[in-house]
Amino acid sequence: MCSINHDLKAIFIHIPKTAGTYIADVLHKYYGFKNYYITRPDHQQFCGSYDNSIKSHENKIHGTLMYYKTSPHCNQIMGMTPEKWDTYYKFCFIRNPYDKIVSGWNYVNKNKYPFMFYLNKPFKKNAWDYWHVLMPQVRHIINEKGKIGVDFIGLNENLEDDFDKVLTHLGLKNIHRQGKKNAKKHEVFYKYYNQPILNKVNSLLNEDFIHLSKYYKKIENIKDFIQYYSSNQSFENYKLKEENNIQLSNDTSTSSSQSLDIISSFISLLENGESESEKGTSSLLSS
Repeated sequence: MCSINHDLKAIFIHIPKTAGTYIADVLHKYYGFKNYYITRPDHQQFCGSYDNSIKSHENKIHGTLMYYKTSPHCNQIMGMTPEKWDTYYKFCFIRNPYDKIVSGWNYVNKNKYPFMFYLNKPFKKNAWDYWHVLMPQVRHIINEKGKIGVDFIGLNENLEDDFDKVLTHLGLKNIHRQGKKNAKKHEVFYKYYNQPILNKVNSLLNEDFIHLSKYYKKIENIKDFIQYYSSNQSFENYKLKEENNIQLSNDTSTSSSQSLDIISSFISLLENGESESEKGTSSLLSS
């Protein structure tokens, strides 16, 4: 989902399971943003596949920014141009990957699969599952050049304070009521982990641990993991840096043509039946 206010020249890029629905609803209700949830006419060609789980933009390759920014159809509906995409203030919110994947699993898990079984289940996950659970968050905010394409990254763990920073930047007063959407109760996330699960999640979400490392650190040992998160629940102890405008390092950014080659390779992996969780997710931002 994209939320746009042309008067404010601002765009909210929604990343699933980061309180994005709450932010989008608040932006629409109180601050004049319009929410867009659109399916591209070329969805199957652009994303490499289509299945019955898809409600709009859900897929296994492209995140929110690329999906909307590169579609003439979406841009016409949204009143966007390349110049507006380049000059509007773009912001998003991210969430601790270890926490987000548990939240995503809990959200889509209608069959009540245990967490480890779900991560390793032998049949392919559909686009809806992949979009909410397994797609790395950084995939939602990279542009066609393979670089971070937003101006501000807020944190779910510091939601209201970071949202206030966005409103202040836009010259708005905070007039909304606090709350959350799409929240389902479950145990605190670190209680779902053991060493095999930690290894699996580190592999699945490696892109995030590489490119969002200034916000969340990767932990390899389960004892260190449990000790760290059981004793550091507050935002201040998440080992976060203050800067919120980040770029990928030169050795991991890609040119537009390289990005397209990487995407084509990923599509081939999916078509050949290779595990999208083990090999597909690690390729988009490496070349």
